[in-house]
Amino acid sequence: MFSCSFGLISEELPEVPVLYRDVSSLLLIQILTMPQPLRKEHFTCIVKVLFTLLYTQALAALSVKCSTEDRMAWKQSGALKKNTCNGEKSWEVLLGHVVSELSIGKIYEEQETDELTVVNPDSVECYLQQFCLPFLRITSLLQHHLFGGELPSCQEDEEFTVLANCLGLLPSFQSSDEFTSASCLDWPVPAFDMISQWCSELASFADRHPDQVKALLIQEPKWDLPRLLQLPENYNTIFQYYHRKTCTVCTKVPKDPAVCLVCGTFVCLKGLCCKQQSYCECVLHSQNCGAGTGIFLLINASVIIIIRGHRFCLWGSVYLDAHGEEDRDLRRGKPLYICKERYKVLEQQWVSHTFDHINKRWGPHYNGL
Repeated sequence: MFSCSFGLISEELPEVPVLYRDVSSLLLIQILTMPQPLRKEHFTCIVKVLFTLLYTQALAALSVKCSTEDRMAWKQSGALKKNTCNGEKSWEVLLGHVVSELSIGKIYEEQETDELTVVNPDSVECYLQQFCLPFLRITSLLQHHLFGGELPSCQEDEEFTVLANCLGLLPSFQSSDEFTSASCLDWPVPAFDMISQWCSELASFADRHPDQVKALLIQEPKWDLPRLLQLPENYNTIFQYYHRKTCTVCTKVPKDPAVCLVCGTFVCLKGLCCKQQSYCECVLHSQNCGAGTGIFLLINASVIIIIRGHRFCLWGSVYLDAHGEEDRDLRRGKPLYICKERYKVLEQQWVSHTFDHINKRWGPHYNGL
């Protein structure tokens, strides 16, 4: 199953080389397409195979960052140790094989990249662990939600080892003094055959797209926390833009317009014109956008309402006047400016799912918002 998925035995080259694929996405695809309920040993098997792909991606990205002299040195030292019994679990041997395979194409040609300042065994091991850590974190969370058990806690310098052990990647006989990230590898087929196939796809892609091959290879995506919409400093900017804007559903100007602070959708609050199957638009949007949770800014009142399932509450306003006071319903007509501290609190409550615990004044909305 996995060899076919990763292009090991395909008659034609894939549109996107496997070494460019996002491994976390591949994990989710595999989990969602497996027969349910998924057994933990099957989950561990998937993780082990994907880790070999991730590690090869790290080696390929590292090889691009090295200087020509360093690549030659790793290529030669890896070749000398290739036939040792632990060659498939030595990053030095595997890195040398990756360099040897990618040297066939045009990957190491053309423009320069930011080289690693120091290339020694310690810096290489650190780079490989940092490259793999985001995947280990996501996979540990997924394993926790699928099968239960406690999430491990550890110091920052122990994180890779602890997560690898939690996921069943770390051999039980492994000595802590001899640990390297490559010891977590468990190749389902001969490692050098698999790596050669993946590198062949990449080299072919480099021949067709020489300007893109390096930039795509060395991308190291960082996962940012979800964020609410970035609001303007002055509330008048929002009011002038939205108060005469027409709804995209009913094409009318809403009596009580509102904006979803998660996705920016403009909706009719309490509008019967947009009601569907007894649900008013805000309630319906909260189900479609946030699985029952919605955060809406009421344009004509400058306040925020939270919808949680069958309940709602008034959260307050993130726009205050010069004296730090709210102007609900805009009755006083004072200029209002965003309070970044309040908006940060709102965003944190949304990210941490703590609306139910922090806000006490909840009431039923009867699907009428």
